[in-house]
Amino acid sequence: MKNVLTQTKGLFLAPLVFALLFFTGCESQEEVVPDGLNQNLAKGMSSTYYGPTTSLWGGTSRTWVEMVNGHPTAMGLEISEETLMNLPHMPGEYFLKLPGQLHATGIKAVTIGWNPDGHDPEGVYTLPHFDFHFYMITQSQIMKISGGLDAGAYDLMERGVLPPTYVFGPAPFAVPHMGVHWSDITSPEFSPAGFSKTFIYGSNKDKVTFLEPMITLAYMQSLQDGMPVWSNIPQLNIVEDPGYYPTSYTLEYDADRGVYIIALTGLTFRNK
Repeated sequence: MKNVLTQTKGLFLAPLVFALLFFTGCESQEEVVPDGLNQNLAKGMSSTYYGPTTSLWGGTSRTWVEMVNGHPTAMGLEISEETLMNLPHMPGEYFLKLPGQLHATGIKAVTIGWNPDGHDPEGVYTLPHFDFHFYMITQSQIMKISGGLDAGAYDLMERGVLPPTYVFGPAPFAVPHMGVHWSDITSPEFSPAGFSKTFIYGSNKDKVTFLEPMITLAYMQSLQDGMPVWSNIPQLNIVEDPGYYPTSYTLEYDADRGVYIIALTGLTFRNK
C-alpha cells in the first residue's frame, strides 16, 4: 500500500479534498480459473478469470473477466460482504490487480473508491458511495494527470464524441490522477428520485479515458440475493481507441459466496 495523497474531487463545482490510496496487493499475481466456472454454453465455451484476491477494508476484492471462445463478454469486480461492514470514515481509492485476459478488453487499470461523505456538487452526489473506475490508460498515465481546467473536453464536445445527454459543468475541471467527469443529465440524481446509481464517462485532454459506475452504499445494501439489477449504458458516438465497450452494467448480491458483483456487460468490439 502506498502513502496517502491529498486529492481534489470536483465534478461540477468546488473541489472536495480526499485521500487517494493506491493498493498494490501482496498476494500472488497468478491468474485464477475457479473450478466449475467453465461451461459448455450454447454460445460457446465460457471461462471466467479472476485477478488476485486483495485485502480491502477488513474484507476482500478482486477483478474478473468472462471470455467466450476467446472473446471478452463481461468484466468487473467483486467485493466481499465484510468490506461493506468495515468501511472507513476516511475516503480512499485503490488500484486492483487484473487478470491478464482482462487486457483484451482495452481496460488497463481498475480502481475502487469509497466516499463516506460523497462529493460535490452539493445535493447531487453528497451521499456515501463507491466509484468504480475502469481506465483505458495505464496507472503511470493516470498518475500524470495533474488536474485543473482541461480544455480538451471542449474538443470532445464539439466533435460529439459522447452521448448528447452527457455534460460537464460549468467548466471541464479535471480531478488530479483521474480526469474530467461527464454525467448523464437524465440520470436519477438530477431528478426528485435522487442519487442511487449512475454511469459516468471520464476524459483526459481530448480522449475518453475511463468508464465509471458510481453506486451509493444504500443501493448496494438494498440488492437482493440472486436478483441482479441491469442498467443500459448510453453509447459513445465515436470510439477512437479500439476495444470492447460495455452496452450495460449489472449489480448483483450473491449470498452464497458473500459478495457484491459490479459488472460491465454486453461487451462489444468497437473501432469507430
